Amino acid sequence: MDQNPDSGALIRKPLGDTAGDLDAQVQRYTAVLLEWRSWLEELAALFAESAPDAGEEERRRSRERGVAPVVALVVERTDAGELWRAACTRTLTWYLESTGMAAEDAEELADDVVDGEFESWVAPDAEALGKARDIIGEHGA
Repeated sequence: MDQNPDSGALIRKPLGDTAGDLDAQVQRYTAVLLEWRSWLEELAALFAESAPDAGEEERRRSRERGVAPVVALVVERTDAGELWRAACTRTLTWYLESTGMAAEDAEELADDVVDGEFESWVAPDAEALGKARDIIGEHGA
């Protein structure tokens, strides 16, 4: 298994010791910020595709349909490394909030789904994604 301290992180810090080198530190932090911005822009585009301007039932169905693309994006970004589940929980929470779900409900539901259906160091298979989709789809039904 990958023992990299950034394994599964959304943002992977550039390697190298920059202590005492201000220019190198500026470059490193700039790279991290640009990577974070790129991640947020990817999420914004995905969330915009899944945000119907409709009633509660359509939003519920949209949430259900959006689970797989959101999880797939997190897995792609993190390689399902050590930290991937925390990133998935946070991202699913943001996604659910973007569909109109209350922040507290979104966080609790995302925690339940990730903790209950996904494993550490393992990208979820179709069965796990299906269960996650069902749990989110049933919420509020």
